[in-house]
Amino acid sequence: MDLSEIQKTILDSRIKGIPGSVEPFPLGKISNKKWNILNEDMPMPIMVLKNDEFNHNLTTFAEYLKQHNLSISPHGKTTMSPQLFSKQLEAGAWGITAGAINQIQVMYRYGVKKILLANQLLGKSHLKTIAHLINNDKDFSFYCFVDSIEQFQNIKSNLENITLINPINLLPEIGASNGRTGIRSKENFLELVNEISNDKSNNLNFAGISSYEGIAAVAMKGSQAVHDFCTFMEEIISDISPNQFSHLKELIITAGGSTHFDIIGERFSKLDLSIPVRVLLRSGCYITHDHGPYLEALKSAEEDKNRQWDRVLQPALEIWSYVQSIPEKNLAFLTMGKRDVPYDAGLPKPLKRFRPGKGFLDIGTAEIFSTNDQHAFVKLTDNHGWKVGDMICSGISHPCTAFDKWKFIPVVDSEYNVTDGVLTFF
Repeated sequence: MDLSEIQKTILDSRIKGIPGSVEPFPLGKISNKKWNILNEDMPMPIMVLKNDEFNHNLTTFAEYLKQHNLSISPHGKTTMSPQLFSKQLEAGAWGITAGAINQIQVMYRYGVKKILLANQLLGKSHLKTIAHLINNDKDFSFYCFVDSIEQFQNIKSNLENITLINPINLLPEIGASNGRTGIRSKENFLELVNEISNDKSNNLNFAGISSYEGIAAVAMKGSQAVHDFCTFMEEIISDISPNQFSHLKELIITAGGSTHFDIIGERFSKLDLSIPVRVLLRSGCYITHDHGPYLEALKSAEEDKNRQWDRVLQPALEIWSYVQSIPEKNLAFLTMGKRDVPYDAGLPKPLKRFRPGKGFLDIGTAEIFSTNDQHAFVKLTDNHGWKVGDMICSGISHPCTAFDKWKFIPVVDSEYNVTDGVLTFF
């Protein structure tokens, strides 16, 4: 990937996180600033990416995939950072997963050559974009979900007067009852596979099976629901005629979010078909982890003797803010809110307290119980010791809705020195 354009991007005070007292400068020169978060060199709130923890997660997950003969196309919507995509690809990722057309355009712009759209593709403009990318780059490979004959026909009709140099690789999607997209019955799934296989245009190719087991876990509650859903998927796969994938070098089976990926790996790596199977996970949040739902989910996986996940990921994102007001004895406000932190899957958790000139102090018992646009409400116990001007480090939940609030994120070492920076493109 060519990231030179990103390194040349000019940062100035219009960008959240950049001090107003500095002249514009290129991102690639940020280490020259010698900034340190604890030294109050940058305005707050500020979300930081901890380099050691990020690299630990990258290495840990890569080792896990290798040990279990699994592949990954990490969901790019989590970070939308080409710099982080590059690191994931360098660590062995098969490709990068997108959730929308604009994400595909960003990924390709910075050199991602294999993209999986984990969503339905249809519509004139969208197909025109994909056709343009394919026909202008013989090395570009594109995969997407399809969950109905109607959608398949929409794709065909919008490609009617176009000949692609490489086909669009279709991955019929299996869905869960009361879930999201995806075919609900074996009969409808096999009908769609047959429709794709009989297409003579050479523009479209049946490449495998797709799903998202996390929807089953939500809709039907818990890990057993994921196992039951996998059984349903296996029954469907077993009924696909070998003739329909005889043209393939491998059959892709892709699922695996950030909470039950190990179950997907265990179940589908054991499939015995007439051709090799690539079990392709799409986990995205593993790269930074969190202090919320993913932390709890993987703790449960580690403790479950029936699951194969036995590693520890480390939260790599923190957000720092000031104590701006303590208007009541047990109530404080921080200089961050919905514009800065995720709130859809739990609120931030105060982790550390730092007082300029004094150093780290006991955080005490503190709970963020609400957020407005620019304020976080904190419940404190008696004798908390907090003062206006204290710096509070909080852990986040749901990385996907943390990254999208920051165009620029400083990368810090263990001493909170700013060593680099990443840009996001939402």
